[in-house]
Amino acid sequence: MTSDDEILEEDDGSAGSGEIILNHSLNTEMKNSYINYAMSVIIGRALPDARDGLKPVHRRVLYGMFEGGHTSDKKFSKSARSVGEVMGKYHPHGDQSIYDTMVRMAQEFSLRYPLVDGQGNFGSIDGDPPAAMRYTESRLDRIAKHMLDDINKNTVDFQPNFDDSEDEPSVLPARLPNLLLNGSDGIAVGMATRIPPHNLTEVAGAVNLHVDTLLETGEEGKPNISIEEYMQHVKGPDFPTGASIHGIDGIADMYATGKGRFHVRAKCEVFDDEKGKRIVVHEIPYQVKKADMLVQIADLVNKEVVVGIRDIRDESSKEGIRVVIEVKNNADPHAVLNQLFKSSRLQESYSANMMGILDGRPVLLTLSTMIHTYVAHRESVVERRAAFDLGKAQARAHILEGLVKAQDRIDDVVAVGKASASREQFENVLRGDETMAGIDPFDFSEAQAKAIAERRLYQLSRLDVNKVQEEHEELKLVIADLEDILGSRPRRLNILKEELAEVVDRHGDERRSFIDPMPLSMDREDLIEERAIVITLSEDNYIRHTPVETFRTQNRGGRGLKGVTTKSEDTPQLITACFSKDRLLIFTDQGRVYGLKAWETPLGSRQSRGSHVRNLLESLREDENIVSILPISRELLEEPEDHYLLFATRLGLIKKTALSEYVRINRNGKYALRFKKEGDSLVNVRSATNDHDIVMISTAGYASRFNCGDIRASGRVSGGVYGIKVGDRKGSGGGFVAGMVAMLSSDEHILTISKYGMAKRSRLGTAEKIHDSDASGEPKYEDDGSPKMVTDGYRRTKPGAKGVRTMRLDEEHNDSIISVRTIPDINDHL
Repeated sequence: MTSDDEILEEDDGSAGSGEIILNHSLNTEMKNSYINYAMSVIIGRALPDARDGLKPVHRRVLYGMFEGGHTSDKKFSKSARSVGEVMGKYHPHGDQSIYDTMVRMAQEFSLRYPLVDGQGNFGSIDGDPPAAMRYTESRLDRIAKHMLDDINKNTVDFQPNFDDSEDEPSVLPARLPNLLLNGSDGIAVGMATRIPPHNLTEVAGAVNLHVDTLLETGEEGKPNISIEEYMQHVKGPDFPTGASIHGIDGIADMYATGKGRFHVRAKCEVFDDEKGKRIVVHEIPYQVKKADMLVQIADLVNKEVVVGIRDIRDESSKEGIRVVIEVKNNADPHAVLNQLFKSSRLQESYSANMMGILDGRPVLLTLSTMIHTYVAHRESVVERRAAFDLGKAQARAHILEGLVKAQDRIDDVVAVGKASASREQFENVLRGDETMAGIDPFDFSEAQAKAIAERRLYQLSRLDVNKVQEEHEELKLVIADLEDILGSRPRRLNILKEELAEVVDRHGDERRSFIDPMPLSMDREDLIEERAIVITLSEDNYIRHTPVETFRTQNRGGRGLKGVTTKSEDTPQLITACFSKDRLLIFTDQGRVYGLKAWETPLGSRQSRGSHVRNLLESLREDENIVSILPISRELLEEPEDHYLLFATRLGLIKKTALSEYVRINRNGKYALRFKKEGDSLVNVRSATNDHDIVMISTAGYASRFNCGDIRASGRVSGGVYGIKVGDRKGSGGGFVAGMVAMLSSDEHILTISKYGMAKRSRLGTAEKIHDSDASGEPKYEDDGSPKMVTDGYRRTKPGAKGVRTMRLDEEHNDSIISVRTIPDINDHL
């Protein structure tokens, strides 16, 4: 009775009841009852024991099948029989929960090392349910024998079952480090456990390291071994379904603290051959149902979360998983696979929470604690087995001593046996509790007397004393060895290692899950192959990329290759070479900029049209025209310091802004600059440093050259300054800006092309005075004999100047410059 209890009425016993009624607090009752319920669920159902790695129901199934004789060396028996025996003797719950446990222990995709050998339909990785227990057959798997070895030698404690009619083990001897090998999943009250499975060979290596350290140091408690040392052997989890594990740091955290997070990714192959583009999935993440995963992928395709998939086929068989995902011709299979990793269950996050029962209470287990608990348990099993065997050997030796002793008085023993009215009297005389006339008293022990009395008299008289003495000598050696085991911890630990090595020799196998030490960034471009590509945009805004190797180098005069198929009157507008992981900054004539990864453009052949750019840039306005596609490398995006973007407008403005202002531009777009005058528009954009020379060329054939450092940098939405005089500005050369180039080397050339097909290649030059020469290279002279001097290349001017004439045009027919490009010094004539 507690302080919260109040006696309301006490029976005087006149009615014979003798009951006391208490007023008990509901809060206290709820608290105590809930705690009892929670601990019952935690310890009795949901969490595994750290010693054998089993929950009570798993332990009862294994022991029940063992006791029922359903072992691996016997024939299969109906699963319903085993379930009934377990339910009737040890587990008083529903038969379905017992059968579900048995089924899971038989599934190769659920347990790394199945403990039950099933015959019949035990479910599938698709999530198909198993057949009813009356149809399936089962027995213990061969490896399960090692969980129960020596259980009848007093190696573990037993406890009464639910109705005290049977005894059941509180833990199994578990020669296997089962908690690590098969892991565990369970939800208790207020806590849960999730322990991943591991490889037997690797775990055995870590156990040997642990034991060797104990032998070297002689410590009783956990040895001082770092996680890094353990992980020299245990590389990480090893799932029954294979797949790849990413993130060694998450694994190390799990081993060090009991909690950790890493990613599990399906094993896939990407094909791009004459059969088409396709992704083939061979292994999937642990605990993922294949059928549900395929339904999810199909749903993602229907909702256009994942684009580029044409068909999905499940070609799995008894040989293994094979899921074929057909990819559309204009899609990059690597990009599609990356989308699937991001959005589907082809990639899973595994959050470990290694809770287990240790010393009767729930504990968050580390790798060292699990290994040490296993070693301590196995050492106890070896010690208790040795003590049991020693007791048996000593008892047998004691009996053999009695038999030898009886031979010294065999005539008296036979005489007493004949004269005794019963076996009990015979034993009494041999013990000395009774005497017979004419025969000296005996002094055999109770065990010796019983052993002698149980033998027939003719067997006693014909007993081969030599054989008995030989057996006794052998037993003396066995007893000495067992006593040595009991007195020597190093012996026990070495026996532990030897027995584990036997298990590894029989059942050890190769790792199934590949471990990638690098964590996943979850970036869609992780699986994109870095390669050189050519981006093409047509006049009607169809865009696509093509591997650069699609085009081959030809000599001058070659016929060339057809580079793009377009519809009527649609011609290529912009062609840009870059790498697949570069970021594309796409600028429009209205001064807006959009961001896109190069690999996100549709993949095509030389002759495909690609996809309309508005399919990629939904925010692109109807009245916007793309004027420039500028690729920016990943390295430049990460370190954009001292790099600028230069904007040239139709009315001669130039704006210089730090590249860092544009590194986060996305598909929705932003303004890249503001125009100062109505009717102005963006012509093109170049990237440069302050070491670059800038040349702006007008449609009228004038060029203004100045250094990038002469232009002051301004913000993203500023308007800029004049770079060349054009249009109706006083002193201008007329026309509008045709283009702009940024050049580092004076040996580079500028190619200008006019509306009527005239072209001129001009060297940028040093802008210094040099000796002029004719076409043959002979120097030219003035009339007075002095060397004729000319400016090398383009003369430098101040920003905003009219510039110098770069190309004479046919003004009569209104010819004008329409294109400005840079080309290297190819030592050839145009």
